[in-house]
Amino acid sequence: MKIFTQFLSGLVGSVVLGIIGLIIGTIIGGNFGFPEFGGNAGYESGGVFFSIVGISFGSLLGIMFAKKMQKEQHKYMFALITAIITTCIGIFLFDYNMSFIVKLTILFIPSVMLTAVTNWRKIYFRKVS
Repeated sequence: MKIFTQFLSGLVGSVVLGIIGLIIGTIIGGNFGFPEFGGNAGYESGGVFFSIVGISFGSLLGIMFAKKMQKEQHKYMFALITAIITTCIGIFLFDYNMSFIVKLTILFIPSVMLTAVTNWRKIYFRKVS
């Protein structure tokens, strides 16, 4: 149940910071310009780019919050590296013409990967024992 709670908090964090990133990105892209990304330029590309960054780091912050509430100690350097990698994966995967399912995977990949990374000992020893 703790792992599921961490996954849900990571998912909620990714949605919240994804929306905040979308708003900030559209403001930056609309007022200052943003290079072409995913087939569009300006506020559309800036919003999507910062939304993907917000999704990854929102998931990290959500999982860190859940672990803190559950009073579990964890070193987050490996999780931070995973968040950076999932951000890069989301940026490379994104295209405006992709299917809806691929768009959903950009939302779920960070939560799944970070939950697995922060709980790999629990998951591994549960299967081995």
